[in-house]
Amino acid sequence: MRALGWSGRKRVATTESDGPSRTRSALGRDWRLGWLFLIPLTVVLVGLVAYPFFAGIILSFQRKVVGGEATWIGLRNYRDLLWGDQYSGIFWNSVWVSVVYTGVSVAIKLAVGMCMAVLLNEKFRGRMLMRAILFLPWATPTVIVALTWRWIYDGSVTGLFNLIRVDYFGQKTLVQFLANPDLALWSVIAVVVWQGTPFYTMMLLAGMQAIPQEQYEAAALDGANVFRRFTDITIPSLRPAITVTVLLSTIWTANSINFIYAMTRGGPGDATMTFPMLAFEIGIAGARQLGTAAAVSVLFFPFFIVAIYLLTKRMLATDAKA
Repeated sequence: MRALGWSGRKRVATTESDGPSRTRSALGRDWRLGWLFLIPLTVVLVGLVAYPFFAGIILSFQRKVVGGEATWIGLRNYRDLLWGDQYSGIFWNSVWVSVVYTGVSVAIKLAVGMCMAVLLNEKFRGRMLMRAILFLPWATPTVIVALTWRWIYDGSVTGLFNLIRVDYFGQKTLVQFLANPDLALWSVIAVVVWQGTPFYTMMLLAGMQAIPQEQYEAAALDGANVFRRFTDITIPSLRPAITVTVLLSTIWTANSINFIYAMTRGGPGDATMTFPMLAFEIGIAGARQLGTAAAVSVLFFPFFIVAIYLLTKRMLATDAKA
């Protein structure tokens, strides 16, 4: 009995001690190699993401002029932006402009992109050519698009729109698309929609082509018309793609400065002054108050945190279902 008990204890101990050794033998050098591959990524994340992020937060609590020394002032930059006489008006205006600019652009891109995806999902002659033409705006560099449309919107007779109005419709007045506060923002939004819609179309079209045709055939046999098939099959199947596309586009649109900088520089007045443009004007182009400009970005950071959280949650849920 003693021998059996001893051998049993020895066998159990050997089995327990073999666990880590088997794990090490299974991982072997691959475990160390994995950590080695993570070193460049860690350096990039720390150097290009973590350090600038925390440095920007610290800078937002300082009075820092370009070329000067930084002075710690606590929450004064935030107070000046939210309630101060110098910046509060333009700051709250940039909040409103950013909401309109982002919300309207994303909504129109989703609607137009959905219509184009439905059209290109059908079989007709010239479909591949139509797809290639549709994706051209997305493939064109943003600066080229912005400068081209600035010429189209030009308020003189050399602008394409005004040239057509004068020569072909006999109009005498020239429309100032980018110099009129009532038209400037909507003119820029039209360009953003024109350039960004192909991304929606591409994402939604890929989702539509993944839907089994048997579902549509079964619904047609049950008497469902085209509209019912679209609302009961297409939209529910595209919900993950729509969510990810809208969230990505919202982040890109709200954080972009290219179109507004190249076309209006935030003007006329402050009609197109979104918050990235405001941060640029305060920190670099105008007053060169780096601390206040950093505070502008920090105040809008929670918006991006929420958007990134929703995007990540949706992507993880999609992966789990797959």
